[in-house]
Amino acid sequence: MDYTTSVQRIAMLTEITNYIKTAHTTTASPALSGTQLQNMYANINNQFSDPILNASGIQLKNKTDNTYNLQADLDAALLNVGSITTPTTSVGSNGVAGKVISGTRAYIMDANGFEHKEIIEKGIMGGVFYYQAMTIMKNISAYDNTTIIPGQGTAQEHAWDEAFGYFGVPTGFPTNTVGLKNWGSYCNSANSAIGSNTTIMNAFLKGRAAISNKDNTSRDQARDVVVATWEKIGAARLITYVKAAKLNITDDALRNHNLSEAVGFIRGFKYNPSKTISDAQINQLLGYIGTNLYTVTGTNLDNAINLTASIFTLDPNTL
Repeated sequence: MDYTTSVQRIAMLTEITNYIKTAHTTTASPALSGTQLQNMYANINNQFSDPILNASGIQLKNKTDNTYNLQADLDAALLNVGSITTPTTSVGSNGVAGKVISGTRAYIMDANGFEHKEIIEKGIMGGVFYYQAMTIMKNISAYDNTTIIPGQGTAQEHAWDEAFGYFGVPTGFPTNTVGLKNWGSYCNSANSAIGSNTTIMNAFLKGRAAISNKDNTSRDQARDVVVATWEKIGAARLITYVKAAKLNITDDALRNHNLSEAVGFIRGFKYNPSKTISDAQINQLLGYIGTNLYTVTGTNLDNAINLTASIFTLDPNTL
């Protein structure tokens, strides 16, 4: 198995988010460089602390699904992070971008309360990792499964491995949950409610074995389980974050943080070419959250929870 490029792109996102989080302090923090973040997104000018990433020849930007203009949106969000300085000179509130604080927790948010780190992280998780993996799954039969590529197997085996790599779990998952990243971490968080860990890992393993055995029927059955389970993980976490926002509805920092996570998952649904949820339903969910997180209502949060639960046959009480 070789899914080096998937793992390296996950590592790139980790460095981006870790850099942003250096400003998530309740005390004064150094200004961040939006240009540096843009360079990390495009992997230019050696901005990563890991020299292997700088020299990898790959990037996040050119793997971003741009159907919805996400590349430009992410570039703008990354640049905007650089406008935040310290909590004393840039305190965020309704209509004012800045650092919003609750107790020991602090977040960088735009004027409408959307947290930069979450919007950027979920944008890349959806528009790069999820999009690439789901596109591979949809087109898996188009990859050659005859010619062996040294160190990779056939093109079809390698493509399947790359999709697995974007999920962010070790090969021993779910027995081994050390070092879970992004989607893998969220899968593990949702597991107690939807049994996602074993379901998706078994499907990845069965699909890979089926490809090696030239069993296209079993491959496609496993593919369908991977696609459905991955989408359901996003739905389950969406409900969890909307519930947390409702619980903290009077706390600007915690409410907006949780809703930024939720909006990231809603937008992420778009990047699955075989999605269950419709575009109209995605827009309906986004409408319930609204464009200003400071003015969201409990009723609309309940509407978002109930609609998501209905679409994906989930019980909100277990999430």
